[in-house]
Amino acid sequence: MTATTAHIDHAALDRLFAPFDRTDEPGYAVGVAVRGQPAYRRGFGMASIELPVALSPIIRMRIGSTTKHFTALALLLLEEARALSLDDSPRAHLPELPSWADAMTLRQLLAHTSGMRDSLDILLHAAGPGTALPADYQVRALARLDDVNFAPGSSWSYNNGGYVLAAEIISRLSGMSFPAFMREHIFLPVGMRDSLVRPLDTDLVPNSATLHVPRPDGGYDRGVFGAPIGGEGGIASTVDDMLLWLRHMDDPVVGSDRSWTALRTPLTAHGYGLGLFVDAHRGLERWHHAGAVMGGSSQMVKIPAAGLDIVILSNGRSSLEGYALADAIIDLCITDLPPIPEDRASPATTGTYHSRATGRVLRLTEKDGAQMVAIGAVTLPARTRQDGSLSLPILPTDMRITLGDEGDLLTVREFGKVDQLERLALSTDADMGSIIGDYENEAASLTASISIEAGAGSAQLVLGSPMGSTTYQLTPLADGLWEATGGTGLPLVVTLEFGDGGFRLTTGRTTRLPFYRKMSA
Repeated sequence: MTATTAHIDHAALDRLFAPFDRTDEPGYAVGVAVRGQPAYRRGFGMASIELPVALSPIIRMRIGSTTKHFTALALLLLEEARALSLDDSPRAHLPELPSWADAMTLRQLLAHTSGMRDSLDILLHAAGPGTALPADYQVRALARLDDVNFAPGSSWSYNNGGYVLAAEIISRLSGMSFPAFMREHIFLPVGMRDSLVRPLDTDLVPNSATLHVPRPDGGYDRGVFGAPIGGEGGIASTVDDMLLWLRHMDDPVVGSDRSWTALRTPLTAHGYGLGLFVDAHRGLERWHHAGAVMGGSSQMVKIPAAGLDIVILSNGRSSLEGYALADAIIDLCITDLPPIPEDRASPATTGTYHSRATGRVLRLTEKDGAQMVAIGAVTLPARTRQDGSLSLPILPTDMRITLGDEGDLLTVREFGKVDQLERLALSTDADMGSIIGDYENEAASLTASISIEAGAGSAQLVLGSPMGSTTYQLTPLADGLWEATGGTGLPLVVTLEFGDGGFRLTTGRTTRLPFYRKMSA
């Protein structure tokens, strides 16, 4: 459809963000531009609860994974210089990678279709988010792995590790550090003078908001991620700089037309290109990418046909909340959008389901009569479509969930693949003694120790790496199937499937990673 130019209703936007305009909580810095001209710029909440300092559009905050399309563009700049091709194997530039890297391409790394395991996901679950790491840890960790999640090009799975490798390649081929390359070849030419790659949360960067992680008691802890962050999510910027970047997309001075076309060309059914989502909101094409960090989140959205640019940066609010706010801004600023299709009236269904093929565990729950879907530690509202399938509109996914007539089978269609999940007859009567012991994945340098928690009579898992460990509480789901929950700053959930002398571990981004029981000396 063709839309008219967006119009800014300042009062309506103020009302939308009024609940976050507090002096005792972190909040949002918001920017909205029309045809490249900033029309709404405000801060809501505090840049620092400790000081206190209010948020504003000129305060630096992490943009998290919104970084990814910047990294993809940097790699495309090297392709323009004929230093590489996106059809190269990663191993052509990183020869230390194992042979599985021969079958994938740099393009697949950027599109999340490589099938490579996610080094950051494994690190988070094994060592926790606060563990201090050397700069090259993730590259070395990937070089140790001996298998993949799936065959390259056969599916899609969000993967930070692909962008870790991309940044390393940029550095090696350019002879510059990744932060220096981004500054010299992207930020300065565009005029983004307040933007930089900030590897560590412990780095002191002037004019930066404090990151806040909410506690269950209503207070906050300081958000500190221990691992260096680069191509996968390391940029810190301001609302004003990000609005400048969105305006730059209309007539780029950095990157050729061919490169920008590549960034915006979806390589998957749900609209992911190279570090950018390109899909539709109520009939209007939308370019966007979100980001989440320890204690912050970001939203960057462009509606080209309406000339509408949106930036939302937070230092302590949920990225899922940010998705909803970005959609609300679009709906407020563009008044001639088609109506939202009505959902089918349907009672909520409950149950826990498991896939033998992928290890995925998914729960259908209800809240106030509405259908909810729990994936790992996150529970999301579901939409019941007219065909009876469930979708999760708040997430950038094409997931469709269909319940079988008897309720015993759940079919999940996502990213071009079909996954069959069976309903579990949940049981707490499990043989804990049979799983007690020590396990390892030698290639990944990971260990697992399962024991009976003293005095509690429950099982405990300690998942470890050379850099640290994370403790989980184990709960039986069914025969040979356990769920582990833990968290050190992040709520973490993993699934363990026992058999064949060990177990297979599954997370949201790691599929059936094998652990084998250590033999007694």
